[in-house]
Amino acid sequence: MPVSIEKPYVEYDYKPLYDPFTTEFQADPFPVYRRLRQEAPVYFNEKWGFYALSRFDDVRAALKDHDAYLNYEGVDIDDFDLEQRGPGLLPDLDNPRHDQLRTVVQRAFMPRSIRALTEQIRAVCDKLIDGFGDRRRVDLSADFAWPIPFEVFFDFLGMPRGEVREKFIHWTHGIKHREPGSPDLTPFARESTHELREYLAELLRERRRNPREDVLTTIVHAEIDGVPLAPEDIDVAAEAVGLAFALYIAGIETTAGQISTLLEQLARHPEQQHAIRQDSKLIPRAVEESLRYRSIFQVTARTTSRPIEVHGIEIPAGKRVFLILGAANLDETKFENPEKFDVHRTPAPHLAFGEGLHGCLGNPLARLESTIALQQLVERRGAFTLDAEPRRYTTTPNAYVFDSVPVVFG
Repeated sequence: MPVSIEKPYVEYDYKPLYDPFTTEFQADPFPVYRRLRQEAPVYFNEKWGFYALSRFDDVRAALKDHDAYLNYEGVDIDDFDLEQRGPGLLPDLDNPRHDQLRTVVQRAFMPRSIRALTEQIRAVCDKLIDGFGDRRRVDLSADFAWPIPFEVFFDFLGMPRGEVREKFIHWTHGIKHREPGSPDLTPFARESTHELREYLAELLRERRRNPREDVLTTIVHAEIDGVPLAPEDIDVAAEAVGLAFALYIAGIETTAGQISTLLEQLARHPEQQHAIRQDSKLIPRAVEESLRYRSIFQVTARTTSRPIEVHGIEIPAGKRVFLILGAANLDETKFENPEKFDVHRTPAPHLAFGEGLHGCLGNPLARLESTIALQQLVERRGAFTLDAEPRRYTTTPNAYVFDSVPVVFG
């Protein structure tokens, strides 16, 4: 008989073992992940009322079970009132609507389409490296990793150039702004969300009048079963706006965080950086290893549609379940020495981009940008080491992202 639990499966120093909203946990989540996998693979947090899965096979199975684990309440572990969501937000949709909307933009994210951006990405990276000048001290996150997707993905999506891009940068950081220790949105996040949606609605209206070769044009002119996706009067609640909003917020932080983490780890491991310089074939492996080792999205949420038994414990219907990708990718049963960053590791499947129906649509672009960024940096600059401790980005508790990786070259 499965056991249903409505109290913490494990307690730690009279506190919940896993509370992702605390500053203490966010500072160093990895010891907690280890204990979850070993002691509480099906964990219940009484304070917040969620369950959590942390082992690779359990997380992967849940990601692929689209009937039992639903997305309609959102994938973020905070913001339970769905304040930032609405119609068309792809990660929060279940089928059949999810596949219908994903098909609208799928072709733009196919590998062939993404490979066509190679030279543009290389040019952006070279321009940023040129901007280092003769400086030996550079912040590889603020001066390199973050500007890359702001240039590449903005053009790909169809965002305007010029001074208005500063507004988009402001909104991008605003949408993700959180106060440590709380699942609630900040006023800055609410304001940024509303302003960005308003602007996206206006851009879609403009693309209807003046089509271009970009993703926004694809969205506004799309039809699903003969019905236009965008209504005649496009407002902030339109599905077309929600779809554009979802692509926008996914296309920046994922890539910036991935490149920042990749470079942060190489700065900490000069011997592995040296190996890459000796053998450029290790660059793709380094990208995959950084994705596994410090997954940008540490956790994603689902809601159970029915009672589910995992390891003899019953998770009731209608419960929030946190799928801890960052813990699953460090599972001792799947990876040898999983808590070691190793560019020589033979590539193996990881869950950094999720899997199944909701696997990250933009993962080919994030991988390509990361690969080219490292290639150009290795070719054009000398070895680098940390000049100070990297700084974590103030963002949703789902993510593990840096916004400052100060290094010294030479």
